[in-house]
Amino acid sequence: MKKTLFLTLVLLFPFVAEAAEVSYADLQDSTATAAQIRLGADFDWRWNRVNLGLSEELRFNLMPAQEFYLANTTAYVDVKIIRSYFHAHAGYQLRLRANKFGTANLTTGKLLRHRVFFGLTEHVKFGMYKQFTLSLRERAVLNMRFDDPNLYEKQAYAWEMRYRLQLQYKALSLPLTPYVWTEIDHTCNATDFQKYYNNGHNYITASKTALGLKWKLNSNNTLNFFIRYDWTRDIDVDSNKLGTIVKQAIQEKQHAVILGINYNFGYKKR
Repeated sequence: MKKTLFLTLVLLFPFVAEAAEVSYADLQDSTATAAQIRLGADFDWRWNRVNLGLSEELRFNLMPAQEFYLANTTAYVDVKIIRSYFHAHAGYQLRLRANKFGTANLTTGKLLRHRVFFGLTEHVKFGMYKQFTLSLRERAVLNMRFDDPNLYEKQAYAWEMRYRLQLQYKALSLPLTPYVWTEIDHTCNATDFQKYYNNGHNYITASKTALGLKWKLNSNNTLNFFIRYDWTRDIDVDSNKLGTIVKQAIQEKQHAVILGINYNFGYKKR
């Protein structure tokens, strides 16, 4: 009799645990303001329809804000599928994480983050001399972390989608190309707790807008100057390991103004 009762309890335990109610904390709001300078360099090798690249970017916070990424190293490939109208791209990015004061986070497993991405870009040229280019970029991003996070709080493999619409103008008599773009990012597999605080859905994590100017020094060298505004949002959840208690939930928002300069060296094989 005792053995039968024990086996019954063992078999029913998973269903009882699943049916257990979760204790949710009230959602709190946190808003920060940031100013940042970004310096970057790109190196491209172009051959026929293929473009291989390597880029490095350093970021400097001018005022304390939320945690950010101090440096990014990216390797990428871009392939023209239909002339210059339709491109496919993919890449890998290694990211150095910093605390809000700009000091590298040296905690074991939290220093580096890994990211892979792939997507498509459509280009349409118009105007009397085809000097305007309108493009739409759709990019899938996989952010990976290997520091054994609590999966009720954060995904170890977090997917997101990014959509960027850009308009640029190619000056006919000057080596200048002004442009403007706007981008929307959203989660694809937020945790159940994060979705709970967003009415059960994935959520928009960023809205970005940039105004820039590319200055082509010669056939191989280009400087890119830009000013950018980022609005970002994340739902930070602190729960126990069993996922039965949400101790704290904070909706973190940040408004950031970014000034940047990027140097590009491109080599085209003839």
